[in-house]
Amino acid sequence: MEDKTLNKSVNDYVNSLEKVLGKRKQWKEFAFPLLIKTLHEIRENHDIGWHVQELNWLMNNKAVNISFETFPKSLVDKWIGSKDIEFIKGAALVFSQKYNGDVAVFIIYPDVAESAIESNIKDIGTYNPNELNENFIMNKVILFLEEIIVWEENVIKHKVGF
Repeated sequence: MEDKTLNKSVNDYVNSLEKVLGKRKQWKEFAFPLLIKTLHEIRENHDIGWHVQELNWLMNNKAVNISFETFPKSLVDKWIGSKDIEFIKGAALVFSQKYNGDVAVFIIYPDVAESAIESNIKDIGTYNPNELNENFIMNKVILFLEEIIVWEENVIKHKVGF
């Protein structure tokens, strides 16, 4: 007994798995190395206290992020001696491989217990790994900086008691 509808569904399923494997291969061979290279170059060319981190999580999924670790060196002299400045670490721009091979891009804001901000994660989007290039990555870093600037300037307004 042969059912043409079942055969079509089986073939569609196998084709979908082939697409996933193709995107995962694209991530491994192209997107991930490009992200590492480009984010390291950005960090080295713009020393504002951030670092690049490679993450392996959930068995075979990988991610890379650029996040703020220290106060920018260019402002350290202005900061020393001042007791009213608080540097909050933890902001990150994350590029994460999804199970289906797509790349999820999101921003993680610093976790401030006193903040009334509802979520500390902002979803930027999900992209096919072949969409990534240096310009794409640079634009996401620019968006990240713009978001963090707004966050930095407004977090005090959202603290309880202010």
